[in-house]
Amino acid sequence: MKEWITLLMMMVLGCRESFCGTGRLTIPLDTGRSVVNADSIKRLVSRGIARRDSGDFSGAIALFSLAIDLSPQFTPAYLNRAFCRVKLLDYRGAIDDYTEALLISKSWEESLEAYYNRGLTEALLADFKTAMSDFNYAIKLDPEYADAYYNRSILRGRMGDVNGQMEDISMVIELKPADSYAFNSRGVIRSASGDFSGAMSDFNHSIELNNRNAEAYFNRALIFYDLGKYESSLADFDRAIELHPDAESFNRRGNVKRRMGDLSGAQSDYSTAVKMQKDYCVAWYNLGLLNIDKEDYKQAIAYFDTALKWKPDYSFAYYHRGLCKGKLGDYKGEISDFTSTIEFKPDDEKAYFHRGVARFQTGDNAGGCEDLNKAAKLGSNEAYDFLMAHCE
Repeated sequence: MKEWITLLMMMVLGCRESFCGTGRLTIPLDTGRSVVNADSIKRLVSRGIARRDSGDFSGAIALFSLAIDLSPQFTPAYLNRAFCRVKLLDYRGAIDDYTEALLISKSWEESLEAYYNRGLTEALLADFKTAMSDFNYAIKLDPEYADAYYNRSILRGRMGDVNGQMEDISMVIELKPADSYAFNSRGVIRSASGDFSGAMSDFNHSIELNNRNAEAYFNRALIFYDLGKYESSLADFDRAIELHPDAESFNRRGNVKRRMGDLSGAQSDYSTAVKMQKDYCVAWYNLGLLNIDKEDYKQAIAYFDTALKWKPDYSFAYYHRGLCKGKLGDYKGEISDFTSTIEFKPDDEKAYFHRGVARFQTGDNAGGCEDLNKAAKLGSNEAYDFLMAHCE
């Protein structure tokens, strides 16, 4: 099974300390309009920040909203309320607050933060084009804003601009040469482009800078796996799991152990993965493959059933479940599964081949020949040989 390195967008939303403030003022606040002044508005926002920092985002929003009612031109109240709205998944409301802040902001730093955070929020809504525009504005305001380059790099990758993606992440490294995560991200980009040597160099350097960077160990393990260096891959997955145990790391380590012939260890890792994430269809699928290795076809079918429960269009699960049903003599079930495989993957020559053979088993020679002919046209030499031997 092909292993892919995935770049995750790790978005940090929040206001800069320099204008949001971190004080914990305890001066009683009279919110009556007769005593409202600049100091009372600031105290009100400070109380909101205290609520925000304690995780009471709804309470914080109420205080920021009151500050805005009393002083509609006070930018920090909009910026802080936007942050809390993001935390509560109210992305549209957050974007509205960032937009309002930009309309009234007179501070360079407030404008910079509003553009940057609005871009992050737009990216959460998959509005990549608009997010890109906001990151561009943030970088125009501060050409050394590394976080903006980092997130713009991710957007460029999502939009297929690999060269731009590489330029931006390299700029992050130029601005922050000790940033372990930037080297890890560039390694991901290089790996996706087929530059495994460059990727390995970046992952190595990432780990040198921070030997607790679980992502770098994880990604380097994938490179070792593709190179067939299973002992090294296993060691890196061990370290990644030690630092940050998650379902994908256990699943990937299970793949390594399976390749090394440690079926019991692979079973344990796949099982741990689905315990951690019950809808992790890939790990359920891998449990099925593992039981094919053990020739326990009934148990393999049960695992493929679960994989398909969570991902009903999982063509590979249909395909391998069909193989298992064929091994057990359930040719009608086999045909049904290969039909589903073809529905979701119309160019699967192996599915046509095996369905054709299964149709012969049920006496449907005409259907069998039809499937073998399709498989042969798709490039299956095995189907061509069978076609020549059994079909006119």
